Amino acid sequence: MGRIEISGATAVLPIIGRPVAQVKAPMVFNRFFEERNIDCVTTALELKDVAADAFIQSIRGMTNSFGYIATVPHKQRSAAACDELSDRGAFLGAVNLIRREPDGRLVGDMTDGLGCVEAMRRHGQEPKGKAAFVIGVGGAGSAIAHALLEAGVASLNIVDAQTGRAETLRDRLVKAFPKAIIDPKNADMGTLDIVVNASPVGMNGDPGMPADLHGIKPGALVADVVTNPADTPWLKSAREKGCICQTGLEMVAGQFDLMARHFGFQID
Repeated sequence: MGRIEISGATAVLPIIGRPVAQVKAPMVFNRFFEERNIDCVTTALELKDVAADAFIQSIRGMTNSFGYIATVPHKQRSAAACDELSDRGAFLGAVNLIRREPDGRLVGDMTDGLGCVEAMRRHGQEPKGKAAFVIGVGGAGSAIAHALLEAGVASLNIVDAQTGRAETLRDRLVKAFPKAIIDPKNADMGTLDIVVNASPVGMNGDPGMPADLHGIKPGALVADVVTNPADTPWLKSAREKGCICQTGLEMVAGQFDLMARHFGFQID
């Protein structure tokens, strides 16, 4: 394995967001490119909303790009700009993977939820029949809620700091998953098997906690989507209570194969 020597022939796969200090995709993708001698590089771009809109349109003509990866807060605007969406991307109205076709068309998919569930399974935790709670239902959180229901959770509580967001998502999810109990309010921690923080609370040194874990059962799985720091205050508290802890980096790892395949890279 050798480092990619960036030249005029090097392709690009940017990731856009705001902020981007916590983003780990460049590290993961660049290692992947180096291991396979793929002449491509990933870097993070911190873009304001107007700049992100301009970037999305400009990448259509960026002939040395495979597309781009979107993180908060640009997943919804990316879905709106795509010419084609996966079924889950269309349902959620948000995407994190946007592939550029040779003719400049943009094809989007959302894999955050699948990655989170895959990471749970790697911990030996199968969501089917479990009681789950997702805190924060923006782009990543709505995808995780959807993926948990696809995986067969028996009940799901969802909350969000933005008024009405959890209720709106509940109304859409109950139509797709009529057998599940979906409640847009806080859950009793003692009844839960799975709790996910999908909000930015705890990111980049924020000492806050998305919820009080008082009463949570030892052995419950507590997950965080935050990648910087990997060990958030939320996860430290959960570990002290005897919970199984899942980091944001594990969620990234859980979806990496899907991400790579979306952009056309061969996975061994």
